[in-house]
Amino acid sequence: MPEVLAYHAMVFGTPSLAVRVMRYTADDEEALAAELGGDLGARLAAAQILAVQRVLARDNWRRLSAGESAESVHPAAVSAAERAFAHLRTGLPY
Repeated sequence: MPEVLAYHAMVFGTPSLAVRVMRYTADDEEALAAELGGDLGARLAAAQILAVQRVLARDNWRRLSAGESAESVHPAAVSAAERAFAHLRTGLPY
């Protein structure tokens, strides 16, 4: 686990690598939008889906970086993902 956290810190702490990750993310968003139909609604949906993944991943990395074990983070991570994607399916509660 320390190697994975160090790799993550290196990638997101190195400006040139972080920019490359952003490019990959944009490419993923474009590809998903195309599969969803390519119109404005598809692009918005793709952006929302990938934003949910990004926020969930960052929360997991934050907890792991703080010293929590993957085993202890897993149940809450699964629950958060289920809730987040349910909100995408049904609309966000305001």
